[in-house]
Amino acid sequence: MELNQRQKLILATLKTNQDVQIDHLAEQFEVTTQTIRRDVNQLCEQGLARRVHGGVSLPTALTNTSYRFRTGVESESKDSIAMAVARAIPEGATIMMGIGTTVTRIAQYLLAKPSLRVITNNLQVARILEANEQIEVYLAGGLLRREHQDLVGSSVVKFFSDFEADIGICGCGSITSSHFAMEHEQVEADLSKAIITNSRESWLVADASKWDRCAALKVASLNSFDRVYTNNRDLPEELSVHLIEDTTSA
Repeated sequence: MELNQRQKLILATLKTNQDVQIDHLAEQFEVTTQTIRRDVNQLCEQGLARRVHGGVSLPTALTNTSYRFRTGVESESKDSIAMAVARAIPEGATIMMGIGTTVTRIAQYLLAKPSLRVITNNLQVARILEANEQIEVYLAGGLLRREHQDLVGSSVVKFFSDFEADIGICGCGSITSSHFAMEHEQVEADLSKAIITNSRESWLVADASKWDRCAALKVASLNSFDRVYTNNRDLPEELSVHLIEDTTSA
């Protein structure tokens, strides 16, 4: 039986996530849970997926074990932030996507969007979005960091400078009490600065745990971002914060 486009995209999501809730898939593809269950049942009948409690997973033999770098990516707060960002991106936009697990989650929710152009150094973003033929993906070349699944270096900064994006999406290593986005390594800070410089709008994604961490290299102050997507409620009103409800505290 030939797979429909949505089933192909479901499989692409599973290859990144390993398991996904039915409700999340229904939201991602903007269809009913009944429609998703029909798709999933057909995938299971062909041995391409297996049902788990409340969701669906890859068969054990097909599970990709190269995702150990994604520690914490399954948290509900990151997932909610990623979903909100993806919904806000208009069709036909050119977007830059940097490093980080939340940025990778955003790619999963962009799968159902037609006619996007994505510029990235994030290998997982590229692997996810290749499943949608209507999304153009431009992948930078540079030094491969296996543990982070990205490419870094001066060639990546130059690559980003050759484009002008509608929206640039950055994660960060930490955020200071004086509201500065920070990174752990110079190559990471340089990359985020290149995205900000070469995008008409820059969006920061940062869950509340970023305020409990420490990193040494400045990227930009939060007020320099056009939007800050976070579940941290304790931020000044003058910042352009898009507050995401933290379902983990409910």
